This record gives sequence, structure tokens and C-alpha cells, in this order.
Amino acid sequence: MSADTNARYLFRRAREEAAKAEAAVERSASPQEVAAHRELALRYKVRALAMSCPDQVLHDAMEKDQGSGASCWGTIAH
Repeated sequence: MSADTNARYLFRRAREEAAKAEAAVERSASPQEVAAHRELALRYKVRALAMSCPDQVLHDAMEKDQGSGASCWGTIAH
């Protein structure tokens, strides 16, 4: 499996876990369940980005996100 295929798979899994987190919120699931799905989504997304982006791009994105104080939870499903 190529790096491109692996990254696409990981991005897909990130979207699936984000959807599971949203579904858990809608059905008033426990905060632990929601957090677990969100954490998995974030982990998949980070791994996919690491495979698909040069190190400097990742570093710049992390610096920008930390500087803005933005939360990543709302952007996982996109």
C-alpha cells in the first residue's frame, strides 16, 4: 500500500470517528465515549497529515493553531 493510499485511509477513518463522536453527542452518550471518538479521530488525522505533508508544513500548521487558540474538535469532520 502506498503512502498516498495509507493517508487517504487514515483521513477516511478520521472522518468516520468524527461522525461517531457527533452521533454520540446527538444521542447524549457519556462524555467518555464522545472524548474517545474525538481522540481517535484526531489521532487518525495527525497520522494522515504526517504521511501526506512535509515536516515544515506540519510544524507551521501546529504553530498557527496554537497561536490562534482554536480548538481542533470542530474541524475534524471536514
